[in-house]
Amino acid sequence: MMGTQPEIVFIKPKHGRKAPIPQYMRDTKEYFGDYLPEEGLHVQKTLFWIKRKQDDDIEEVIESDNPPLTIDQETTDTAKTKLKKAKEETQE
Repeated sequence: MMGTQPEIVFIKPKHGRKAPIPQYMRDTKEYFGDYLPEEGLHVQKTLFWIKRKQDDDIEEVIESDNPPLTIDQETTDTAKTKLKKAKEETQE
């Protein structure tokens, strides 16, 4: 028996709203911070995100409207490298 694939959606916080990232995402490489980034994020459509949409905290965005932002180790490493370089420049 074969299971179904989870639905992946691109979401963004609505203007002026902050949507917390659930703990299960914080424990993986997909974690960027405490809140959903303004740029948006590809996530599995779970009950958590459905509830955030019902509460009007987030909106689903059609991918053709925005370039996809995927979370992987390379993206995380690049962000860390940029932050480290910025700190080094500040100290000089």
